Amino acid sequence: MENLPVPEHPDPYQVTSSELLFDSPWIRLREDKYVHRNGHRGNYAICGFRQTACGVLALDEHDRVVLVGQWRHPLKRYSWEIVEGGGGENETPFQAIQRELAEEAGLQASYWEPLLYSNLSNSSTDEEAFLFIARDLYPVSGGQHPDVEEELTVIREPFSKCLQHVFSGLITDGLSVIALLAEQGRRTGTAQRMEPGLQERFFQTPKDHPSDGRTQWDFMATNK
Repeated sequence: MENLPVPEHPDPYQVTSSELLFDSPWIRLREDKYVHRNGHRGNYAICGFRQTACGVLALDEHDRVVLVGQWRHPLKRYSWEIVEGGGGENETPFQAIQRELAEEAGLQASYWEPLLYSNLSNSSTDEEAFLFIARDLYPVSGGQHPDVEEELTVIREPFSKCLQHVFSGLITDGLSVIALLAEQGRRTGTAQRMEPGLQERFFQTPKDHPSDGRTQWDFMATNK
């Protein structure tokens, strides 16, 4: 597998102290004081996500994508997205997205496969995203049961039209854009096989295989 080059000493930051500014069940915020190797001293604010971002490109037998429409309060905008949600610390991305597909769309799938891993907003957060592809969809007993504050609309849109919606700006959600373009890459033969160690993380809890970003918060907890 072809690799991209990494400098011999890639990290230019020497962290001198870290302060926890905010903590909640969903996000936490800290400020690192650092000395850069060029001599500059500064502060770096980092947002940590307690949950793991998970999404699934669920395709039916007619090559239609299961899309969920909902209001996104931070953007003040209605958004069409693939099925997605947050996985807990004791939940694998695979378990989380199976649960989300059932809750949001009332569906399950016979075929699952890791599609892509991504870091979202990596200049300011440690958020990780695990994207799956699912096929052979079937309804679950009990149907759709979203969270109490969620008002969801579920439709099925042809994959080719979803790609058009990405480029026209009708689909802007990050996980959805990444998943659709990744699947298009597979179909055109440009995608490569995922590194086995990374693929394993789709089926491990964050505690079993924490990212380097997550371990920084563990360090803070043990050094309060």
